[in-house]
Amino acid sequence: MTVLGIVGCRIFEDEITHLLANDPDIDRIYIIENEENNGLLNKLEAEGCKPVVLPFYKVKADLRCSNKFSVIVQLQGMGLHVAPARLKHETYTNVDIMSRLVDGILLFYGSCGQALSRIQRNFAHTRCPIKPLQDRDTDESIKPVEDCIAAALGGNSHYREILKSHSDTFFLTPMWAVNWKTAFRVGDKLLLGFEFSPEYLRELGYRKVAMVNTKLSYESDFEKKVEEFAHDFGFEVIELEGSTEVVQKSYNQMRSMLLRPLKV
Repeated sequence: MTVLGIVGCRIFEDEITHLLANDPDIDRIYIIENEENNGLLNKLEAEGCKPVVLPFYKVKADLRCSNKFSVIVQLQGMGLHVAPARLKHETYTNVDIMSRLVDGILLFYGSCGQALSRIQRNFAHTRCPIKPLQDRDTDESIKPVEDCIAAALGGNSHYREILKSHSDTFFLTPMWAVNWKTAFRVGDKLLLGFEFSPEYLRELGYRKVAMVNTKLSYESDFEKKVEEFAHDFGFEVIELEGSTEVVQKSYNQMRSMLLRPLKV
């Protein structure tokens, strides 16, 4: 029995759906019983998958029923990147529980303000490998992706190149477009320390919004929501080509590392 754990931000819901729905080697997908996982559950079911939904404490017993490859997923709320201490606390809590059930954990997070920069060292005692989404940089070194937008645009170096010519652009992936009000706690100035408003973004120099096309179609209102955002903020809409390459490579590498002993 080999088990992969996924802990990540809900913003990667579409990418995780795509990965799991298209992996023929998965015997069982476990979704932890939590409201943050409801969207993922619905999308997986729409793809014909039949995830097992259980609270953490019931998963271990059920795992004994399978001797094949299984995946356990626990997603966390969007917008935690604006509160690094909370992001670290929630992620460490879930990783601590997950590490007792799985053979390796793939974190669907980027650098996110360095909140998780020491997580591999801090959990080294568990002997459960933990890896964030990674990208090969221009100097050929492997580094965590900077954030979810870098992941959607094909990696850090490509992201930096795009920023040079689009410094006035706010980026929206499908999940960001549909959930930006929730993610940025619109109306909660005290939490953010600022008001997420047209005036604030214009003060920061934003004039455009980019629709990052990841070629995933789980959010049917993507284009409509981007247009609504542009209308509300008075921005011009542009479209940028995205991909799932970074998440696919990170998933494949972790999956191969865990399954390799089974195929000797």
